[in-house]
Amino acid sequence: TFCFNMVAGRPLALAVAAASSPLLACAFAPPSQYVIKSQSQQSWVTLSAGKGFGEKPPTKQKSAPSIETSAPESAPVATQEQQQPTKVTEDNTGSKRLRELRSREAERRDEELKKLRTLRETDASLREDAGAAAIPEKVAQRMGKRMIPFVGVPLFGTCASFIGFWYMAVYKDQEFQPALVATTSFVFLAVGLLGITYSVLSASWDDDREGSGLGFDEFQTNVGNLKDGLARTKENALLREKMAGLSEDEIQRAIDDQERREAKKNNKKDAWME
Repeated sequence: TFCFNMVAGRPLALAVAAASSPLLACAFAPPSQYVIKSQSQQSWVTLSAGKGFGEKPPTKQKSAPSIETSAPESAPVATQEQQQPTKVTEDNTGSKRLRELRSREAERRDEELKKLRTLRETDASLREDAGAAAIPEKVAQRMGKRMIPFVGVPLFGTCASFIGFWYMAVYKDQEFQPALVATTSFVFLAVGLLGITYSVLSASWDDDREGSGLGFDEFQTNVGNLKDGLARTKENALLREKMAGLSEDEIQRAIDDQERREAKKNNKKDAWME
């Protein structure tokens, strides 16, 4: 049995010795050789870990490709090219508005000169004939005829009402409140005064036109003429103030220039019509 154990255990001992030979070599090897082998073993372990053992090394992220920003350099050129038509359009609009303002100012000045010329002609005619501003005789007669019904009747009513109250109080022994008598007389008197105004305004102011019976149309026409006359009077006062600061020669030169411009404009219009 012992021999069998020796014979059978010999291969086992050889196997154990062969397996433990690297450890023995490491135990009895010099330090430098041990360090080299351990480093090689460590590198082997590190290389083999990437195939499933241990943690994976962090992957490197690819950097985003750099974008060249060369477009903004050409942007100002495009902006200037875009702004140039806009600037030209604004200049054209400003010039157009300036021309319109000048045209309106010239028209306003010409209109004032026309009114000034008319005013000077009126003043000259009044200096030559002072009776030109008087009411024509035919118109005055029409006004007088209209005053008979519109003024005479109310005045007669005033007198008749006063006499009637007096007669009733004296001969009929009737008493009346003084306020009633005064109010009745005042109403007739007011109607008479309004009749004077209506008689003047309802008469036809045209020498060749007699007008209607009651004069409603003539009244509206004459009231409109009065409004226009008051407006012209205000404008004439302003023109006279402007004339006060100018000499006679300056005013005449301005009027002559306006007449020449108007004649030139009329000639162009006639040529275009032809």
